[in-house]
Amino acid sequence: MESYLKYSIKDCFRKESGISYCIFIILTLIPCSAQTGLHSLTFINRVKSLQIVSLYIWGSDQTSKGDNWMTTDLQPDSAVTFSLPSGKCNILAFDELGNSYGIAGNYQKNTPDTISIDLQYITFGRPNADCGHYLLNLTDSLHGFALDTLILSSSHPAEDIVIDDFRIFPGKSIIIWLDKGFYSIRAVDQAGGRYSLDNIRVPSETFRVSIIDSMIVNPRAPVGVVGNGTESLVIENCLPVSLITGLLIESPGGSDEIFLDSLALQPGESIIAGLDPGDYSLTAMDDHGDRYSMFFKLRSAAVTRLPLTDEYLRYDFSFPGNSGD
Repeated sequence: MESYLKYSIKDCFRKESGISYCIFIILTLIPCSAQTGLHSLTFINRVKSLQIVSLYIWGSDQTSKGDNWMTTDLQPDSAVTFSLPSGKCNILAFDELGNSYGIAGNYQKNTPDTISIDLQYITFGRPNADCGHYLLNLTDSLHGFALDTLILSSSHPAEDIVIDDFRIFPGKSIIIWLDKGFYSIRAVDQAGGRYSLDNIRVPSETFRVSIIDSMIVNPRAPVGVVGNGTESLVIENCLPVSLITGLLIESPGGSDEIFLDSLALQPGESIIAGLDPGDYSLTAMDDHGDRYSMFFKLRSAAVTRLPLTDEYLRYDFSFPGNSGD
């Protein structure tokens, strides 16, 4: 297949309705043997007070987003026009603060078209970090804690890539665009936990990796052991900003009960409860007075880890009584 061209010619400047247009004609996006059937697509920067510093357009069936199409930054309320073949393409833009704006599977019409880059396309739920051509989708699969820092190491580039502009919450992802190679990933969560993942190939068939609890490299020792049962329950405080100040563990029959009312279990810390196998309920209280509750089954010959997260928060929907009743 013949090589692809990536040249542009600055054709002219004109003003219409207060919008500055910078017109570019892309000679070709397809093999040199087929330079017909191109249609103009105009992008207008509608992001208030922020310049668009890079713009990527690539076919929906391609794995690389290619190079930045713009040669100069796109000022607010300014526009740039490219010539594209009809069909589906992906569009990704970055502003000067690193915010990304994405349109997946945009259909380029057979007639001239216009796209306004504005806040409706911002990827708050899944930010992008522009460090190369190929996609890596990294997900925070930790219990409770967000990821604050990512450090990616590879022989190319020789310098580490540090991403600390975003907080990736549990269950959420970040798209990292990287050049080809093998990478090691180090991550730091908001409680100071450090995680490591090695030998990640980019690009790959799945394009996905996850940071999980078992990847931690600096696990904390439990602060204590309570109870006399035969099995171990590791209760971990996975509340990002709250101390656990009280714990109550009960069995349905009432034969086992552990009550602690003078705890100060910090985020990331844990305590071991010795219990016999069976069904239990757990109620915890934090330093804000909020309560958390859950039911669990403790099995024989196994150490059970119980991460205490916000999902177990017990909401109080009651309302104050009417003093006049």
